[in-house]
Amino acid sequence: MISSLRARMMIAVGLLAVAAVVAVALAARQGTRQEFRRFQELEKSSTARKATDQPGRIAALLDHHCCTPDSVRAAANALSPQEALFVLDESGAVIAKAGPALGSFADLRLTRDGDKISLEASQRQRGAAVTGVSLRFRIPGIPVRTEDGKTAYAYVLPLPPPESDRPEAIFLGSVDRSLLLATILVAALALVLTWTLTRRIVGPIEELRGAARDLARGQLTRRVDTRGSDEIAELARGFNAMAEELERQQILRHNLVHDVVHELRTPLTALRCRIDAVSDGLSRDPRMEIDGANEEIDHLARMVDDLHELALAEARELKLSIAEVTMAPIVESATRAAGLERDPRVYLELKERLTVRGDAVRLRQVVLNLLGNAARYTPADGSITVRAFQQGSEALVEVHNTGSTLGRDELAHVFDRFYRADPSRQRATGGSGLGLTIVKNLVEAQGGRVWAGSDGSGVTFGFALPASR
Repeated sequence: MISSLRARMMIAVGLLAVAAVVAVALAARQGTRQEFRRFQELEKSSTARKATDQPGRIAALLDHHCCTPDSVRAAANALSPQEALFVLDESGAVIAKAGPALGSFADLRLTRDGDKISLEASQRQRGAAVTGVSLRFRIPGIPVRTEDGKTAYAYVLPLPPPESDRPEAIFLGSVDRSLLLATILVAALALVLTWTLTRRIVGPIEELRGAARDLARGQLTRRVDTRGSDEIAELARGFNAMAEELERQQILRHNLVHDVVHELRTPLTALRCRIDAVSDGLSRDPRMEIDGANEEIDHLARMVDDLHELALAEARELKLSIAEVTMAPIVESATRAAGLERDPRVYLELKERLTVRGDAVRLRQVVLNLLGNAARYTPADGSITVRAFQQGSEALVEVHNTGSTLGRDELAHVFDRFYRADPSRQRATGGSGLGLTIVKNLVEAQGGRVWAGSDGSGVTFGFALPASR
């Protein structure tokens, strides 16, 4: 059983190509033979018309001169290459014979029965082969006078040439050899083209097969060549995209585990220290240690809730109640929830009738996270500006705060899990590090997009959703 796709394609396409070439060659051979037979018939008709006056010429050459060598030679010269002259006396005995066709015959035996002539002979073929020939003719004799005044009868008989020397055999053999050579050459060319085609088609597939095997073994950096614009190149690009996504997901999972361990270690260590201090009686104020432990527990609870929320968003399992909602009340509610409604740093610039299609609860959570992030990095003399406006077919919400800046690399990772611009990555610089990641996933789950920017005046975080008509 042949399991290789290339071998199967090579055999299938090659056999079809060779079969087509052979079929064309056989059809050409058959057509050539039919046309040649038609030509032979026409040639025979023409020869027969030319031979109608032959008896008179033979009689004129032999009459009263039979059968001197000169007269017989002259009569033989008037014959065609495949004719022979036989002169019989009144008793049926052969008294003279001549003609170019006699060269390949031996042991000639000629008998006459009225106007019926029987010829038995041996014919030499090309090489050493000898075949027996038996011919029957119904031809009237040409009466001629011999030199001594007796009556004799001349017969002009068409004799077949050796089979291999016949013009039609030579011609058809030449045609067959030419067709055979052409068939071999075209079949070889077809096989070469088939091999090239199968290599071009199957080669990338075999590379994809090997890459898929490597990918299954955990080699997520494996990629394939994507040259070309056909379906196989598109398949290769799709494979590379899948491999890149798998590699990215593996890196994210690795980073997630690392980041979760990093974020949990600090509060758990602090919690253990506080509990040990109370248990060992080393704390001067056990109540304060217990309050601190409660704060660590609250932080862990918020982190677990955030991770659960993030997992639902990334798995597209969030339950959303999409409806027509107005952004101004949502922003104002989020400002109150963040405890910033009376903060002198906060400025609201809201378009009152700006509406979007979204989940009001999730949008409030998005704005709340952005406000919390801005308040965390804005100094007392700074400002936080919230703008809600329409631009084209989108409703945009931007939160700008002064007092902080972000570099290009920081902007590229600001929506990643547990990312903080502070290289020390301490909780004193902010929350759990999941707020902006949750913002990104919540907005994208509602068909929107997020962005971040930084200039000399501060940092801006924003999101956009399709505006309602």
